[in-house]
Amino acid sequence: MQPAGRVAALIIALVAAGVGRAAGSTLTLADAVSQALREGADAKIARLETEQADADAGKARSIYWPQAEITSNAGWSNRQNDTIDTISGDNCPDNPNACLHKRYPLSALGSNASWLSVYIDQVLVDLSRWHGVERNELEREAAGVQEAQQREAISFAITQQYLTVLRMQRLAAIDAQRVSDAEWLDRQAATLLEAGRALSSDRDQAALALEEARAEAAAHTLELEDARLALWQAIGGALGDEDELELVPDSVPASVAASDPASDEVLRAMPELRILDLRRRMEEATLAAARAERYPTLSMRGGYFHYGTKRFDAFESEVAVGVDLHIPVFNGFRTSSAIASASDALEAARLRYDSVRQSKRAKLRELARRLAASQQQPQLAERRARLAAERRRLADLALQGQRGSVAEALAARAEAERTGRAAIDAQFDRVMLWATFEREAGGLTTALVGEQVDATP
Repeated sequence: MQPAGRVAALIIALVAAGVGRAAGSTLTLADAVSQALREGADAKIARLETEQADADAGKARSIYWPQAEITSNAGWSNRQNDTIDTISGDNCPDNPNACLHKRYPLSALGSNASWLSVYIDQVLVDLSRWHGVERNELEREAAGVQEAQQREAISFAITQQYLTVLRMQRLAAIDAQRVSDAEWLDRQAATLLEAGRALSSDRDQAALALEEARAEAAAHTLELEDARLALWQAIGGALGDEDELELVPDSVPASVAASDPASDEVLRAMPELRILDLRRRMEEATLAAARAERYPTLSMRGGYFHYGTKRFDAFESEVAVGVDLHIPVFNGFRTSSAIASASDALEAARLRYDSVRQSKRAKLRELARRLAASQQQPQLAERRARLAAERRRLADLALQGQRGSVAEALAARAEAERTGRAAIDAQFDRVMLWATFEREAGGLTTALVGEQVDATP
């Protein structure tokens, strides 16, 4: 074997076997999904959006609580000490001693502005705003469902990347075997050429096959490292620690099956349909709020008012309680237009929900049929790979016994490599098909990690 060939084969074998990684650093598929749901950037963004929706709902619910505020108009004026003197009395012109002399500040005359005011407001009846609170509550619930939908997308992406790395590791083993077989065939072709039992074109073809095998193996090794790095970053791992990543092939579900795609329970659990149903209910709340604009609103307001220190004989403070009744009469057809718009939006939301429900049911049925049809594909592909490997072995024996040719051995190797790769693809494609079905049904995260992962980072 040439030195370059030995080095390439050794590198590929090490990559495929995971040699040299730290003990105890294995990462199962469930662990990868769990870590991505805790540490991944997309999961953190989804949690922040849900918390934002919770805060918005809390802000809307503030209508049910009393509102208190303090205002102040205290200040200074160069006229605040100016006064006016008055004389009053029934017999003042006839009896000056009976006149009443009073002095008033000019700055306070005719003014009801207080220096300090403390208000407490409480809404008693406002149907329109109450329906608005109902819509905010539904938006908060929809944000939670969207977070669950995002978690499903994260679980699917991590599953896909995890299977990609496992697939490429299996293919790296095939590359290593291909390089080893190509080196053996190259030596055999050189020996046969020296003995005069092969043509120079056969020797060149074997050498070309060896060069192609080495080049493709090196390229696949780089692709594998890139895939490992992408998986490590997706689960929130720190850069530089990806070399310790060792996957566990046994953690991938071996037996996969689809649930009943026509089940109403499966359809109700789908995050996309749940969001559309919440959107429909939001439009119902919007329509109710628009209709409630026609009804009166009632609120109560009370407060304490202090009018400053220069009121002289006028009162300095006041406590007042009042009721604010608002009865709409005519607003330029604004309410009727809002009702018409909300009615159209509600009908569109209903139609959208029914349409997506039917399309999702059809898609789940298609995925279930494909998954059922692929049940025997991995076993059949594995049998074809074993038969092709046996034909390659027989072609090598025939070449050694001078009953075969280099071209036949090359053809047998190409067939063995193709069927070997097809067997690996059939196995992982079936798992990805199952993951696609579970993602559409909204149950992939539960299927992989069981209970919902604690979102606390």
